[in-house]
Amino acid sequence: MAEADFEVKEFYDLGRVEIRSAVDPISLQASARRKLAFKQALGTAVQKATKGMFLHDVEVRLVWLIEEAQRYQTHLVADLDNVLKPMLDAITGPDGILIDDNQVQAIQASWMTPGRRTGFELTVSGLIEGSGDYAAREGMSFVEFSADRCYVVFPQAPGLMAQGYRRLVSAYQELVDAGIAKEDARSVLPIARPFPRARLGRFTVRHHTEYLEETDPPGR
Repeated sequence: MAEADFEVKEFYDLGRVEIRSAVDPISLQASARRKLAFKQALGTAVQKATKGMFLHDVEVRLVWLIEEAQRYQTHLVADLDNVLKPMLDAITGPDGILIDDNQVQAIQASWMTPGRRTGFELTVSGLIEGSGDYAAREGMSFVEFSADRCYVVFPQAPGLMAQGYRRLVSAYQELVDAGIAKEDARSVLPIARPFPRARLGRFTVRHHTEYLEETDPPGR
């Protein structure tokens, strides 16, 4: 299995990535060796063909191309839910298009008899097409305010972004301390999606206090 087995198309302005392959998807029950080969090949293909990453929640659509007889009349074919997880693992992380697979809010999974074709088609798209929730991943990192609240910052102005987040998080905490219900106080939080620190193991994460004395130079 190689990256050439996967055709990846990125529609950057629309916030959509389409992956097509003649290779059958790998099941969670496959051997560790086969799953690793699949993940590495698909991950490399996605890394080379894309430059963006989804920052908010996404919808995933999977179509598995498989003959009806094989699907119905053998016991060796995996279930749809078992083949989706290895795909998501392959496209998640600093070199992928997802920060974490908990961004998947909606899933459409089906199979169809394709005639002589085999393989699968996987589409990942933002829930609001073209909403700006798909951005360049190069140099992307995170600023941490608590174990359950980390926000993305971009290399052009990480210090300024951290300062902006800090003001909003502080305003939220002041409202909570004043007795405002958390559900109502959340209206002042950043519109950016927060991520828990535990899900960002392969990303660069800096605590917000590291930015207290840091300012971004003009033109950065």
